Amino acid sequence: MRLPIFRATLGEALGRKIVLWGWIASFVLVALFAVGFVLLYGQINGNETFSATAQRVVIGGLLTVLGLYVGSFLSAFLAMMLAAGSVSTDVDSGVLQAVVVRPLPRWRWYLERWAGLVAMSVVYVVVLTLAVLLVAHLVSGYQPVSIAALLALLALQVTFLVTVGMLLSSRLSSVATGVVLFLYFGIAWLGGFIGWIGKLAGKTALDTIGTVVSLVAPSDALWKAASSYALPQGIPAGLDDTSGGSGVGALPFLSTLEPSPWFVGWAVLLAVALLVLGVRAFSRRDL
Repeated sequence: MRLPIFRATLGEALGRKIVLWGWIASFVLVALFAVGFVLLYGQINGNETFSATAQRVVIGGLLTVLGLYVGSFLSAFLAMMLAAGSVSTDVDSGVLQAVVVRPLPRWRWYLERWAGLVAMSVVYVVVLTLAVLLVAHLVSGYQPVSIAALLALLALQVTFLVTVGMLLSSRLSSVATGVVLFLYFGIAWLGGFIGWIGKLAGKTALDTIGTVVSLVAPSDALWKAASSYALPQGIPAGLDDTSGGSGVGALPFLSTLEPSPWFVGWAVLLAVALLVLGVRAFSRRDL
């Protein structure tokens, strides 16, 4: 089956400087992560007060998750930049008038465009994540709980952002789409932080606000769900405690709890619903 828009989307994305700079930024991130990991792990490894398990958690765990957290942000940034002008740019340039009137139905153009952007974003986040995990494994023998689950949730995160971005681009200009999309991403992060504060302080109202925001804007919650699978195998007792405000579970950018299947299912369902809305919005837009 020929997929002209899918192939054209990949070619266009590869030719854009944002993709090139995204790969350059990822190379710098992995290089800095490798240097920092080697130096810090070497210092801790020579300290007899730390057990082998504690070394794996404190250095192998937290530093690796921090590297993955930055990588997740870069991947989300790339996905949002690719999606911001995915529809509006072609509409404003007049290209779509010659493409979707006769040769190609609108719904097919939209879905192929979406698939191309998702493919680019997923490949980027998978390669970057595997590079960080490879460095951690070579230096310390680091083993996460589940690489497959980690990659799947990070792929879902960028897929969701591309879906939202294309929906917005179907109705707004490229600049407006970028602004709204970044605000949406920022609200998701803020909601996660509020929820973390609520759990830490025992404030039910704040925890509820964080939960509601994570359902409406699940990108940050998807990262935290992924981070639970990025933690090292065999976390010792006490280091994952969240009730006393200590341990890796008390940090605002990760979670030690396995994500609920209901939440993951909701995120998938929401992405599908927004994709359908995007197709409908694009089919009604004047070209």
